[in-house]
Amino acid sequence: MVVGHSRFPHSRGVVSATACAVYLILCEVFVVRASDWHQVRGAQMILAMKLISVAFDADQGTVKLPSLLEYTAYLYNVGTVIFGPWISFRDYLNICSSPGLSRGWLWTVIKSTGLAYCCLVTSACFSQWLIPTYYGKWWIAYRDAQSFRMSHYFVCFFSQATLAASGLGWSKTADGHVKWDASVSRPYYIELPRSLVEVVTYWNVPMHHWLKTYVFKTARPLGNFAAVLLTYAASSLLHGLNFQLAAVLLSLGFYSYIEHVLRSKLSRYFDACLPARKCKQNCKHGYKKNNPYVFLANLAFAALAMWHLAYLGLMFDSSPDLEETGYSMRHTLSKWAELGYASHLVAAATYIFYWLI
Repeated sequence: MVVGHSRFPHSRGVVSATACAVYLILCEVFVVRASDWHQVRGAQMILAMKLISVAFDADQGTVKLPSLLEYTAYLYNVGTVIFGPWISFRDYLNICSSPGLSRGWLWTVIKSTGLAYCCLVTSACFSQWLIPTYYGKWWIAYRDAQSFRMSHYFVCFFSQATLAASGLGWSKTADGHVKWDASVSRPYYIELPRSLVEVVTYWNVPMHHWLKTYVFKTARPLGNFAAVLLTYAASSLLHGLNFQLAAVLLSLGFYSYIEHVLRSKLSRYFDACLPARKCKQNCKHGYKKNNPYVFLANLAFAALAMWHLAYLGLMFDSSPDLEETGYSMRHTLSKWAELGYASHLVAAATYIFYWLI
């Protein structure tokens, strides 16, 4: 970013993003052993996101370029350096005016920590007990995918606790009251989703905001579809050069785009509350969400989203050898082959249906 500031004062964001991408690729492919890199990849992702966000914000003039001490303190903030979440530099500066210890602060830390360990126990123990292996391959796929999601919720809630413990993640209401309202993930909208678009949004709220602000909006002039693909490609790169993660993220990108355009078209045709995102209370659709046919249609899309999630999350099993170094292409394709690539075929059929109507 220092080089970009001196040589490319109006393109520091692009220069920093390129430098981070090259660094991550070199470390993963040439410099660090796969098992070692797999252990620190999450922390490296958070550091890269912070660096890139500061550079883009400095380009746009929303923040002043920080000093070396300020920048180092932001990067290695104790509440976010390991588990995350990503926070902007402007939000980080709120640590200087933190309201201090209070019952609301203590309750937020205890509640987030408790929810984290409930998710961890569910992932490690209850999922296997609730859905035994003899239930059938699709139930096993749902079980393994849910177990992975619960482990993700554990990290999210724990990062929420460390964020609050460090004095961040609060805001003030209109009447001046302090709310510890930082939200990293919202499991309800993922386990019972209205659409895959909701899953993408609430899977990791800070990262979704980062990708939307610094990748999607930057690539928007290339067109919506190209911007979506570049956004998921950036997410794949940040998560590591791993075929499994890239395949899942890019598949999810295609799925969510197809669902979005199809439901938007159906919403216009039938003048009904069918978009992928929930309509506002005062929307102008003739048929509201309480209409029986609209309710059933949205319920069918929700069930389809849960089915897609079971398929996409199947390969995130608990094989210790694979977890240590990352999942291979062969592992990913073999897991999807067991289910006949059904989800991809349904997504392709959905896209064909969208074009036909």
